[in-house]
Amino acid sequence: MKKNKRALLAIMLVLSMLLAACGSGGGQASGDGEGESIKLGFTLALTGNFAFMGEGVKEGVELFFEENDYKIGDSPVELFFEDDAGDPQKALKNYQQLTLNQEVDFLGGGTIGSISYALTEAAEKDKRVPIINVVGSGNSLSWGDKSDYVWRIGFSSLNYAGTLGVDMAENIGKKAVVIASDYVAGHEQATDFSANFKEHGGEVLDILWAPSGTSDFSSYINQIKQHDADAVFMFIPGADGPRFVQQFKEFGLAKNYALVDGGSVLKAPSTVEAVGDAVVNGYTLSHYHVGLENELNKKFVDDYTKKYDKVPDNYVINGYDTAKVMSESIQKAGSTEVGDIIETLKAGLSFDSPRGPIELDPKTNHPIQNHYILKGAEKDGEIVFELVRTYEKVQMPAEDPGYEKAK
Repeated sequence: MKKNKRALLAIMLVLSMLLAACGSGGGQASGDGEGESIKLGFTLALTGNFAFMGEGVKEGVELFFEENDYKIGDSPVELFFEDDAGDPQKALKNYQQLTLNQEVDFLGGGTIGSISYALTEAAEKDKRVPIINVVGSGNSLSWGDKSDYVWRIGFSSLNYAGTLGVDMAENIGKKAVVIASDYVAGHEQATDFSANFKEHGGEVLDILWAPSGTSDFSSYINQIKQHDADAVFMFIPGADGPRFVQQFKEFGLAKNYALVDGGSVLKAPSTVEAVGDAVVNGYTLSHYHVGLENELNKKFVDDYTKKYDKVPDNYVINGYDTAKVMSESIQKAGSTEVGDIIETLKAGLSFDSPRGPIELDPKTNHPIQNHYILKGAEKDGEIVFELVRTYEKVQMPAEDPGYEKAK
């Protein structure tokens, strides 16, 4: 049944592409034709510590398909969202339910790294559907754990922390203390930041590990105070991060140290709202900035703000571009067969996004994209992030650089 359905969809998609080519051309194919629906499934953290990330991705997906009449070519699109609450086992159950029961044609997931690894292992074993890794930043997903069936749309720890290591050494200061959550992503961020910071003349004075769920950071703050550093690099995602940022200011550290966030807290409006002016003069990096001056972003911000009455963040753009990749790859393949989609992705896919130009690199299954250094500021009574530097066409190295692990 599924093969027959996909064969019919393939014919419809090819026809819609031919019809579009005969018209004015450009953009997504669209029309009033009816046919078998294309099913897209998502397992996201919609409750729990990482819910703000999953909700952002979901909103971005919905916005894209709302703008495109919930169609890919002439085929209607059905969206299926399942909550995994940041639990890898729950995510795997959702994966089974979506691929076996719902028979989705494409899947998105991986709000956190452990789930991205679990989904990648399942996809490589089952070879049922292609998957877009929506957020998970684990470096090995582009190297030893890379799978033809999983493509990343967000960022890697090396991209974020490595770029910040270079930028801090060149623009902020030469001495740093690192504090990171004591789990896989935290260790990757600390390692990648430290290696790049040192390569560009910086010195890491200390590395502190905070267990997930830490609410009182006073002991860590006292350790930071013992060092004559220029800056503190942090990677503390989830609800722990805003608590650290608030205490960083309350204990007076903001007066003596620049706070540099590895993309874990300061770029999401929900967390910025939680910490208020504690982010002023702090730095972060993101692959998206709401103030980017391009026409796609202006429309994206306007449409999203009208729909949700708030401004978009990098998780929203991840969802939006996940939907874009799904749509583009299915249309280019002229098929919903997993093998056809994979071959299309491996042949190379590039497009313009509100975040800037994107190219999916088949050597790493990772986007080549711009990274933006942002600085917190108070402007007209509001807390905002201003773009201070852009690193263009940042890409993942094809092989593990073999950095010494941070300890």
